[in-house]
Amino acid sequence: MKDHARDVTPDLPRTTRRQALRARLRARTRAGSGGVGHRVSVDAAFGTSSSEAVLRWAKDGILSPGVTLIHATGLTSEAWKAMGETGTTVGLAPTSDAQIGLETAIPAVDEALSVGIRPGLSIDVEVALASDMFTQMRALHAIQRMRAANAVHGTDQQPSRITTHDVLDFATLQGARTNGLAGVTGSLTPGKKADLLVVQAEDLNNMPLNDPIGTIVLSSDARNVSAVLINGEPRKWNGQVLDVDLAALRGEVHASREYVLNTTTG
Repeated sequence: MKDHARDVTPDLPRTTRRQALRARLRARTRAGSGGVGHRVSVDAAFGTSSSEAVLRWAKDGILSPGVTLIHATGLTSEAWKAMGETGTTVGLAPTSDAQIGLETAIPAVDEALSVGIRPGLSIDVEVALASDMFTQMRALHAIQRMRAANAVHGTDQQPSRITTHDVLDFATLQGARTNGLAGVTGSLTPGKKADLLVVQAEDLNNMPLNDPIGTIVLSSDARNVSAVLINGEPRKWNGQVLDVDLAALRGEVHASREYVLNTTTG
């Protein structure tokens, strides 16, 4: 787990830094519970050391729905129990966990669901991983169902599989909730912002449409998105990105890549 106290108090001893981190977490989560809206995300929360930290935070009264733990692979059952009891939110990064091999390398969806946590989904790092939620949904759906079937192979038990409805929920409503935006976005509900994608159901890779949710999760990808609305304002329409000079952006991206490749630190 990343020692985020290091960024805030680099001149303090390690123990004091950890105490400062706990104090900051406690202050922010209390502020969040009071309606101010502060939230804390802890990246790279996995393995034994993170499990121990989670239990310390639970004992200190820090864990709450205002705290999001990202990845959460390889955590102990005791840590998961504390997270479930406090309503701590979890952001899974399915392709990152599996491809990079973070701790167990298995997205911890079963562990989350077993303690009543419906996780959100995360991409993690776009420079090395697919940057769309279609890929994250499909990866998690496949990995969990493989794991469920493997767990009961050779027995008369039925596997406990998640569904396409589950992963779409993780990518939308639960993703918004995990980021503290459940009252703002994540679903088409009166009073929320009109944030939505329009997916072409009759594109070659999607037709014929039978189950809309199954089509979105199992067949669709970014090329099928014909329109994007953010707070009701079109940002992509008829397959074209609006208000962005793509040629200029492409030039900036290439220049940035060349700078990184050609710059040495000595």
